[in-house]
Amino acid sequence: MTLDDVDCKRRTITVRLKGARDEHRVPVTDDFWPLLDKYLGAERCASKEIKPLWTAARKGHGKPLCYATFESSLRYIARKAGVAVHPHLFRHTLAQGVLDTTGNIKVAQEILGHAHLSTTADLYMRVDQHAMVSALAAAKTGADRTAAQRTQPSGIAAQYAFDYDDQTIEELERTIEQASGLKHAGVESR
Repeated sequence: MTLDDVDCKRRTITVRLKGARDEHRVPVTDDFWPLLDKYLGAERCASKEIKPLWTAARKGHGKPLCYATFESSLRYIARKAGVAVHPHLFRHTLAQGVLDTTGNIKVAQEILGHAHLSTTADLYMRVDQHAMVSALAAAKTGADRTAAQRTQPSGIAAQYAFDYDDQTIEELERTIEQASGLKHAGVESR
């Protein structure tokens, strides 16, 4: 990734993809930009003439930070912290977070740059028993509502728990009106 791959105006970063696909423009959240500014101002040990965005800080001063160096540094820090981390874990975490919050596999596919939706689905979609039960309950409720709306002849009928015909609804409405009129007159209905 180079300095030119960062587009502050469009709030995107261009990522070069492996394989036959060339590049992929990825939107970046607002909290990234202050961190990037801090990195460029305080940590990036290279002049602006050096194009790589991420540069080696210790031995390479200004040389591009290669994947192997990044991976080695991350594993070193992880060992010191007592956690198991590898670079690809960031990608998996992002993908799962997108799916968990949006439920939209096409969005995850686009962010990850997968050519085929099945790749994204195979890697990140999982069967959650609780979600299956909730989905079935929601589908049943929706089907029940749709069936009730089809069988009820008027819009007023939607407020009743049972499927009444028009004549019964009119009778219920009269009874409600009469009871309401008695309450306003100061007489309690029994």
